[in-house]
Amino acid sequence: MRALLLRHGESVHNAARSGEPAPHSDGDLLTDKGREQARAAGEGLRELGVTRLMSSPLRRARETAQAVGDALGLDPEEIDYVGELTSGETFEGAIERVRRLKAELESGADGDLPLLVTHGIFLRFFLLDSVLGDSFEAPMAAGIWSLGSHNCGLSVFAHGESRDPVGNPIPGWTCLTWMERPWNRP
Repeated sequence: MRALLLRHGESVHNAARSGEPAPHSDGDLLTDKGREQARAAGEGLRELGVTRLMSSPLRRARETAQAVGDALGLDPEEIDYVGELTSGETFEGAIERVRRLKAELESGADGDLPLLVTHGIFLRFFLLDSVLGDSFEAPMAAGIWSLGSHNCGLSVFAHGESRDPVGNPIPGWTCLTWMERPWNRP
């Protein structure tokens, strides 16, 4: 099975390059550019056959998911545990949320192609948990910022379909693409 994970479009906070966070109520809104990125992503994803559209509860993800859903003819389903890291959240708590999502995705029907609109930090945790598993430890989390991300970047993950060079199945999740935007290159 495969799962598509899409980072939200550009938010007011993303566009503020000063390093100072925008007030939460304003910073969580998509910019005009972010809305256009979301529309382009929806159009670009139309031919893939997405069967389920999920979204983080944060506004920038919901706005992105709505624009994507309009293009795909799907209503976004809000998933409350796939948002950003919360203040005071532990490493273990973040990994638990990632693994909860993986279990939910794995329980889907054959032939389903879910798409989740989420956040760069959640995507990075999903990737490193997939690549490193139990070897991904809290002290390593500081290095996740070395993994670049793009607004409306699409990452494709597979479960149970990848093989090593000799042909042996690779257990668990593998990353097939990271932060691609074939409809609008960065």
